[in-house]
Amino acid sequence: MNALRAFEAVARLQSVKLAAEELHVTHGAVSHQLKMLEESLGMVLFHRDRRQLRLNQTGLVYSRQVREALRLLAESTIKLGLPSVEGRLQIICAPTLATKWLAHQLKAFRSAFPDIDLTVMPQNLDDEGIATSDYDVAVVYGHGEWERKHVKLLANFNMTPVCHPHFFSTYDQPHQVSELRGSWLLHEDDGGNWKRWLARVGADSHDLRRSTHLGGAHLTLEAAASGFGVALGDRIVCAQDFARGHLVRLFDAEVPAPNAYYLVCSPHRLNEPRILLFCDWIQARIERTLAVKQTP
Repeated sequence: MNALRAFEAVARLQSVKLAAEELHVTHGAVSHQLKMLEESLGMVLFHRDRRQLRLNQTGLVYSRQVREALRLLAESTIKLGLPSVEGRLQIICAPTLATKWLAHQLKAFRSAFPDIDLTVMPQNLDDEGIATSDYDVAVVYGHGEWERKHVKLLANFNMTPVCHPHFFSTYDQPHQVSELRGSWLLHEDDGGNWKRWLARVGADSHDLRRSTHLGGAHLTLEAAASGFGVALGDRIVCAQDFARGHLVRLFDAEVPAPNAYYLVCSPHRLNEPRILLFCDWIQARIERTLAVKQTP
């Protein structure tokens, strides 16, 4: 079990160092567990070089199965000692993730845990809010470094241009990044994310001065889904729009988001059954969403 937990953490975090920190063991202990696992299975799970440890195809498939098995085992173990897991659970969630993704997962949560009275509050928490707000678990988009809180990475994600599939019915769809017009571009920040994406593909960002600013990523994505322009989206918050044909990707190129989603709670409440179940559940739902591939 220790070897499987170490393997799952390394596969999810893509880092032996981060896995060791999460599991509260040494870097060497994690490496030893990985070696033991590969020897017991009689197969190699990673590509190894001096600077990086990467899952090979066998390891990638196995990691998904191990992650699901550990999730089910944790859930079953908790339920084994409890007649039911019930009571109130208050979640604060980043608004874009709450409205564009989490809202579509709540039916599954109620089905799995009907006795938990769940409250979801869409809210962007700053550092002060994380420290002082009233919540059981917060799902925060941010830097991940908050003192006196238990913080667990929920998901990193990459951004890419998305638009309504019929947006270019009156325009010639761009086949190259250089053909994107600045007037089509929608953003919720100062244009920094678009600048980073354009730099990633070697394109000029001077046309951004003609772009449209909207107050929130959920607004830019809703506007793009309505056919207003091109936004930067990702496979999590755009999952429902991709599935329903409201949004499509324009290009393969992606750029990492500047921050990530984290689960945050008080350290002394970490082992409460409702909090454990929610954290395991949302992690599994996120991973299921990310497993669905989208192509232009």
